[in-house]
Amino acid sequence: MVVMVIALAGSDESPENPPSADVRVTSCTVDATTRLPSAGLEIHNHSSKTSTYGVTVEFRAPNGTRLSEGAALSLTVASGQKVTTTAGGKDQVTQKVTCKVTKVNRIAG
Repeated sequence: MVVMVIALAGSDESPENPPSADVRVTSCTVDATTRLPSAGLEIHNHSSKTSTYGVTVEFRAPNGTRLSEGAALSLTVASGQKVTTTAGGKDQVTQKVTCKVTKVNRIAG
């Protein structure tokens, strides 16, 4: 079992450049063997400072029911830099899922 704890104090919430605009889902799959969902993510730091990102993702059934959730943490993403990462779900699923980013924390520093 893998447990990920993300504790980020404060958040770089810029109204003209919100952290949520820096993250996009690039893939959304369920592993055929483990039945665990995962979301490929691209983070593009549009802020002027090197930042740490904490991203929460929901994995939903076709009817919108949340089946699992996962998180990703990317440290020291430079201004203008793009990074790719994966958020893995913690619950096994037996159907196709859609992935939705539900929270993005961007901490400058």
